[in-house]
Amino acid sequence: MAVLLAACQPLPHPFADDAPRRGSPMLTLRDSASVTIAPIDGAPQATAEKLAPAMASALQQREIAASDKTASIGSYELVGRIEEMPPSGDKVALVAIWELRDSAGKSLGERTERLEAGGRTRLLISGVEGAPGDGGESLPRAITEILKRQDVAIVTDPQAKADLVLDADVVVANPKAGKQNVKIVWRVRRRDGGEIGTVGQENDVPAGLLDGPWGDVAYMVAVSAQDGIMQLVARGTPPSTGKS
Repeated sequence: MAVLLAACQPLPHPFADDAPRRGSPMLTLRDSASVTIAPIDGAPQATAEKLAPAMASALQQREIAASDKTASIGSYELVGRIEEMPPSGDKVALVAIWELRDSAGKSLGERTERLEAGGRTRLLISGVEGAPGDGGESLPRAITEILKRQDVAIVTDPQAKADLVLDADVVVANPKAGKQNVKIVWRVRRRDGGEIGTVGQENDVPAGLLDGPWGDVAYMVAVSAQDGIMQLVARGTPPSTGKS
């Protein structure tokens, strides 16, 4: 389904510049060494994806040949994973565990670093109205799973504190020539009701397709909508929950 959205502010990138502190033994390598940074495991996924290139950049600044994209025979390998810690007030804390291995895979040492930043934007998934079949349950569930991979804290309790609210309206036209037109409008607003913007999706589907379980359709709709929704979240993010 096509995503129709006006241009928005760029997404925030918390943790993008975080890397182990200066003086870390993990960064003390012989001049001829090159280092391959393996994909970072753990969650949140969006942070893990930013951490590997940030580490490569930090090593390059120390005149160490490093890359998160290529590897060569004889390179060291730096393997990392992140784990989210219980929040403390408005602070988000992550622990990064790094392990340096030689070209034969032998471990040369480990180091643990704590990363902190301002609290992530709290997004309340309010609900979906007008969807036939089980769309009222499957669409919120699918968009929740998709957005959990982003740098946003998902809230499902209507009474819990949230910065922004996401909901959606679904309109399904009467069948015509074996097809039904489906329109979905995702709406992001502030908790006080002020609207930030909308993401619209529209497509023709086989008549009756959505009358029962949505199945993979709900997931595909969520995947298609996530970029536009995250742009609106970035536009509405309060200053206190943005970049570190």
